[in-house]
Amino acid sequence: MNTLSDDFDAIVEDFDDELDLTLYADATELTVEVTAQALAMIEKSLKVQSEFHLVLTGGSLGQSISEGLVQEFNAELDGFNGLHIWWSDERFVATESADRNASIFQKKLLNTNVVVHQVPARDQVERIEDSLAIFEKSLKGISLDLNILGVGPDGHVASLFPGLTDIDDQREVIAITDSPKPPVERISFTMATINRAREVWIVAAGEGKSDAVTKIIEADLSIPASYVRGSNHTRLIVDTEAFFTE
Repeated sequence: MNTLSDDFDAIVEDFDDELDLTLYADATELTVEVTAQALAMIEKSLKVQSEFHLVLTGGSLGQSISEGLVQEFNAELDGFNGLHIWWSDERFVATESADRNASIFQKKLLNTNVVVHQVPARDQVERIEDSLAIFEKSLKGISLDLNILGVGPDGHVASLFPGLTDIDDQREVIAITDSPKPPVERISFTMATINRAREVWIVAAGEGKSDAVTKIIEADLSIPASYVRGSNHTRLIVDTEAFFTE
């Protein structure tokens, strides 16, 4: 009978060498480790470069990582000069809506050295196209250092859903008006912008993500997540429930 370790080693042996696979016991351990590793990268980078651009993700796992990072940023109020925060997608809803991916930073961040780039909300502009234009202008020419990217059960990343978006779109950001998940209106990075980041870490936890993780491992191009490749380095970071299936 194969152990989990045997299964893991067998899969890694044949794994796409463009991806680094990291496995954690559960979502809690994954969250703690990803938060710590991102923090270490930020601190190391800011010693040798004037800015660090971090892209965060939504979803329950993304929100947990955001919570952890905000706590660390608030614990050192005179630190993190040059740190910029972005989101790879945002829901086009009111500023105070809990549905906004940026809501944790908006409500809890105390460190004023951290620059937060929010997508203009529904109550700040007249149309989603106005929000798109403003966000696109702010993002233009920015060198993204680390993109922490969640993946949905259907294999979507940011707000790029299977069969609904053009993977080859070379624009920086796009407006989504027919998202299969509510809210239907969103602003999203294109795949070109996702992959512009120097490092991309795809994170997934829970049994509900196992099909998507399997497709990423098998390079199944029916899902957007399989197209993700950072310009220098790409990681797939999962817990055992997302990795091992019956």
